[in-house]
Amino acid sequence: MKKSIYAILAIAALVCACNTKEEYTPEEATEGIPFVATVQSEAYTRAVAESGGDITVNFAESETIALVYEVSSTPYKTDATITSVDGSGKATITATLQTGVTDGTAVTLIYPASAADGTTGNVLASALSAQDGTLSAARDVRKGTGTIKVDGTASLASGATLEAQYAICKFEVEDVDGSNSVYVSSFVVKDASDNVITTVTPGSATSTLYVALPATSGLIWFEAVASDKPYVAKGTASLTAGNFYTPTVRMATIFNVIGQNGKFYKDKADAVAASTTAAAIIAYVGNGTAESGYSHGLAIAMKNALNGTYSTMRWRESGSGVDNAGQYVATYYALGAQESGLTISSTKNNSTYPAFQAAIANSIALVDGISKSAPSGTSGWFLASAYQWNQIIKSMAGSATDLSETTNNNLKKDAFNSYLSAAGIDYSAMNETYYWTSTEYDASYCWRYEPGSGRLYWSGKTVYQAVRSTLAF
Repeated sequence: MKKSIYAILAIAALVCACNTKEEYTPEEATEGIPFVATVQSEAYTRAVAESGGDITVNFAESETIALVYEVSSTPYKTDATITSVDGSGKATITATLQTGVTDGTAVTLIYPASAADGTTGNVLASALSAQDGTLSAARDVRKGTGTIKVDGTASLASGATLEAQYAICKFEVEDVDGSNSVYVSSFVVKDASDNVITTVTPGSATSTLYVALPATSGLIWFEAVASDKPYVAKGTASLTAGNFYTPTVRMATIFNVIGQNGKFYKDKADAVAASTTAAAIIAYVGNGTAESGYSHGLAIAMKNALNGTYSTMRWRESGSGVDNAGQYVATYYALGAQESGLTISSTKNNSTYPAFQAAIANSIALVDGISKSAPSGTSGWFLASAYQWNQIIKSMAGSATDLSETTNNNLKKDAFNSYLSAAGIDYSAMNETYYWTSTEYDASYCWRYEPGSGRLYWSGKTVYQAVRSTLAF
C-alpha cells in the first residue's frame, strides 16, 4: 500500500533589512555575504511522525539546508541554518555566503545539509547509511535549484522547489508463509545487481522497520539476520520518491524450499499448493561462496541425481592424469578463492565425467515432474565444490565447525535430518552414501562429503559415489 506524501517545498526570497548600498562595503565582503530566505513546507516534511497513513511534521530549528554554488568556477557548500519555524511550517533560514558570489549565481539546495556533496551538488551516495529502522532515522532528503540574488545582501530570486529524493517504506517482516513475525537484528536491501542500497541495524530486534529508499523499479533483494539465523527474500519493487509504502516482506531461511517458479516456500507441500514444484531446498544463505551473479545462497536438489538408471557414479570414467590443469587443492580451506562448482562444468562437461554430467542434468528431478532446467532466477545445476559442501553442511547443522578430516568436531546427519524431513526432502539417501564434490585432491583423488561420519575426505576418482545437484541463487 502506498500514500502520496507531497514532496514539494516552495522557497520564497526574503530581502534583508539593509536598504542602501553604502551598508555593503568591500571590507564587509571579506567576511562573506549575509543570506536570508524562507522555506515553506506543505503537507510533506520530515519523516518523523506517522498519522493516518501519512508522514507529516514540521521543520525544526537548528536543522540545516546545504547551499551549493560556484564562485569563479570553484564550488562551495554553505550550510544554511533554520532559525525559526512558524505554525504553518514556514521556516526562516540564514547563512553567510562565500565572498565573491554574484547576482544570478545558480544554487542547489539539499536538505538535510549532511546529505549534500559540496563539490557536485548531488545527494551523497552515503545519505542512506545509518538508518536504524525507526521513523526518525528514515532519511527525508530533498533537492532543488534556484538563483542567488545579490543586492547588498543575498536572497533567493523567484523562489525554488525542493523535491523528495526517497520513498519511505514501513516494512513488516514475516517468515516465508506469513505465519510468524520475524524480529531482525540486521536488514539489508540490495538491487538486482547485488549492490547494497542501504543497511539497517535496529537498536533492538524488531519486525517493523521504517526504511528510506531511492525511487526504483524491478528486482530487489532483502537479507536479514534474526536470532543469529540468516534470512533472504526477493521481490519486484516500484517505488516513487515522495511516497509512503507499507509492504510486507516474507523471508525464507535454511530448510525452506525454492519452487520451479523461482519463488521461496516453507516446504514442499506449500510449493505444491501454489501450483509449482519444490525443486531444491535452501541449504546456505550468504555470499561466502562468491558465485558471480549469484551471491544470496545455495540450494541442493530434493533428491540424488541419476546417471542413467544408476544412483551412484564415477567422478571420472578412467585414467589418472591431471584433470584440473594441475591445480590441486590439498585442503578445502583455501578453496573459496580458487574454485567454484559453477566454473568446473566447462572442462568436465562430457561423458568422461559422469558426476558432472549427472549434476548438470539432475535427471532424478523428472520423477517429481520437475523440468531439467533450474528454477527461475537461479544458476544452472552444478556439482558443488568441497568448500561449498562445507558451507552447506555447517549451515544446515547450525554450527560454525568446519568439516575437517583432521578434527573430531564433525557434523553428522542427525544434526539436520529432522529438518530435511519436515521440508519434504528425501533425505534417506544422504544417510547411506557418500557425495562427490568438484574439488580434486590430486591427479587420482577428489574430496567427498560423508554424511555418516560428518566430514569431508578424499576418494579415488573412479569409484562410485552419489551426486546431489546444487544451484546458486
